[in-house]
Amino acid sequence: MEIEVALCRKHGIVDSMNEAGSDQELAHKIADGDIDAWDRFFDRYSSWSYNFAYRHLNSNHADAQDLCSDIMLTAAKSIGGFDFKRGCLDAWLHGLARNRLCHFCRSRRIELPLIPDIIDHSCHSDAASIDISDTAHTKDAVNRSLASIPCRQAEALIGKYVEGYTTEELALQMEISIKAVESLLVRARESFRSVFGKLMADDLGGDNLG
Repeated sequence: MEIEVALCRKHGIVDSMNEAGSDQELAHKIADGDIDAWDRFFDRYSSWSYNFAYRHLNSNHADAQDLCSDIMLTAAKSIGGFDFKRGCLDAWLHGLARNRLCHFCRSRRIELPLIPDIIDHSCHSDAASIDISDTAHTKDAVNRSLASIPCRQAEALIGKYVEGYTTEELALQMEISIKAVESLLVRARESFRSVFGKLMADDLGGDNLG
């Protein structure tokens, strides 16, 4: 429970965290169609959802509004599956928001964030043979690679290397076990390494032909 509390406070979604039982009760009421419960949920999270979207979408107001609406609508549809034993409501919503961000960027063909450390962590010794001095070129390859691997894997990589979450925090957000997160990250790095290396090699080959 200490990890859950730290995660909720870290994100600053609310000033004070409700008790787990209150979160579960609120979720049940919303799932049952209680309008007042939804109003409380909306008041609690709508501003945070918009700020989250605005911050991650290059301060684009229109896109932020669309993503904010998507986050809140998805939350309303899926909140029946919330289980306080797996984390607080704040952490649940943040995980949902990250998932919707990934989906939104893919559907709108918006660049996903550049992962500063992903090349070193994923490519290991292979990185020495890849020219990453061209920042724009590398960023393009990273984003294309992220868009090519499964969304769940991309979400884990972004959470780990962009947001800086621990494995425990990712487990709470993604609603899976710590071991499952570790396994997912291994598969994600392998997928990313394969796609990224091929893209860089292909692009270098094309440059040489020119």
